Amino acid sequence: MSKQLWSGNSPKDKVEARLRICEATLGCIKRMGYLKTSMSDIAREAGIARPTLYRYFKSKPEAFITAIEGVGIRFAEEVARHAKKYDTAEDRIIEVIVFLCEKLPQDEDLSLAFDRDCSEVLASRAFSDDETTLEFTRIAIAPLIEMRPDLSSSADEIAEIMSRFAISLTLFPGKYGLAGDNLRDLIRRRLIPGLL
Repeated sequence: MSKQLWSGNSPKDKVEARLRICEATLGCIKRMGYLKTSMSDIAREAGIARPTLYRYFKSKPEAFITAIEGVGIRFAEEVARHAKKYDTAEDRIIEVIVFLCEKLPQDEDLSLAFDRDCSEVLASRAFSDDETTLEFTRIAIAPLIEMRPDLSSSADEIAEIMSRFAISLTLFPGKYGLAGDNLRDLIRRRLIPGLL
């Protein structure tokens, strides 16, 4: 008797199939780590044979990057919703950075980006001009541009500076910590003048 593909629950289309494989990829990496996860592990987790997995993804890095990009887009939408709660461009920038500092390390999928082995795989994509990175940027920065359309020509640059600042503070909090009024004051005094 042969094993049923997809654990007997076939996806309705290729998009759903890829999504399930991405979920399986993240699940394996969270449990076993990036280096110990194999394509066989991912296939087993997804309930498919390895040849089926290879029809959707050529390699583990491709599956992992695709999975993280999907999670990243959903996170960018959350960032944008959060930013819209604030009434000024300055407050939107400040609160987006604080939000990133607080929420990125707490997200069980996106926090993989801070794992050394995973970050090496993702390094080539971070702040690149690939379409998914640009889409993430556009979504996250939209509430600022909505309020200040005059900044639209600098949107990618502003988003990159904000992201790099938040990631730096997340990795190396220093005396400002990851949140609170000290961080807000630092951003208001030192970062806002350069961004606006």
